[in-house]
Amino acid sequence: MTNHIDQLNYYDPLVENNRAKMSDAWISNFSAFIETLQGYLSEFGIFMPQLTTVQRDSIQSPVNGQLIYNTDLNSAQYFKAGVWTSF
Repeated sequence: MTNHIDQLNYYDPLVENNRAKMSDAWISNFSAFIETLQGYLSEFGIFMPQLTTVQRDSIQSPVNGQLIYNTDLNSAQYFKAGVWTSF
């Protein structure tokens, strides 16, 4: 008797009884990462990608709200409704 590939049993450590779960080790490591990130951001702030206008325009699919720092204009810019706008 053969099984279809989609019917094979497999073990997924993040799924138990068809419900998503996370192991204690994963949660602990992720929590430590978040604490480190929060400490870093409170000390140094957020860094936006620094791009030239040519590099910015080469972004294939910018999304509304995307932020960059345009080094040609010395200005932060955001993308909204198909247009990059400085602020």
